[in-house]
Amino acid sequence: MIAKFYLLLFTTLVLLTSCINTKKITYFNDLEKATGAESASRLQALKVQPGDILQITITTIDKDISLILNPAAVNSSPLSADGADPGYIVDSAGYVNLPMIGKVYVKHKTTAEINDIITQELNKTIRNPYVSTRIANFRISVLGDVARPGSYRISGERASVLDALSMAGDLNITAVRDDIMIIREVNGEKTYASLNLNNSKTLSSPYYYLNNNDVIYVKPGPNKQFNTSKIVQLLPAAIGILSLITTIVIVSVK
Repeated sequence: MIAKFYLLLFTTLVLLTSCINTKKITYFNDLEKATGAESASRLQALKVQPGDILQITITTIDKDISLILNPAAVNSSPLSADGADPGYIVDSAGYVNLPMIGKVYVKHKTTAEINDIITQELNKTIRNPYVSTRIANFRISVLGDVARPGSYRISGERASVLDALSMAGDLNITAVRDDIMIIREVNGEKTYASLNLNNSKTLSSPYYYLNNNDVIYVKPGPNKQFNTSKIVQLLPAAIGILSLITTIVIVSVK
């Protein structure tokens, strides 16, 4: 009877451990049931907001004109003296002020649209200009129950929530995965959204891909204070000891 009791207890612990290790900490655990693909063309391109810093490079066949149009390339280092990103800051009205062109309205424009606008303006006086624009200060912040919370610079124009969590060293095992908060500022107003990393529908959320200055907050789970990660690490050893005790009891009964 005692042997059966220990054997039943051992089996229950194994099953519980399996559930703890996979069900709650697996991202998008419904993907084995859901299949398909998300078209990249449906995803919204990153749009410029006031306060963004644009790195605008203009190339022409005339080197002297190119130097006039790109003063930052000659006079600025990769970082300015105060540590800020070099480039043209978008003012509160949504404009940047460029040499030989003047003010250009860029608010809510993509970098591709800005390239077209500046090219059209330059075509009035310059032959075959080439314009390249990027957002120089694209950063996101990851806070809460992650391995390395902090602010992270994005080199391209597209970064997802998973990219950001990867930069931050991933979620801790104690983190809540079904309520990741995204804080975003749009037109001077803060907006909030909750993402469930256990649900594949998150991949099509408008908050899955991040905007400049987005903040990701990861809530700690209710067992955070008990350091669940260490408990899970000790479970295999505890199960091994329990198995040994069960074997000894079975042999003793026989």
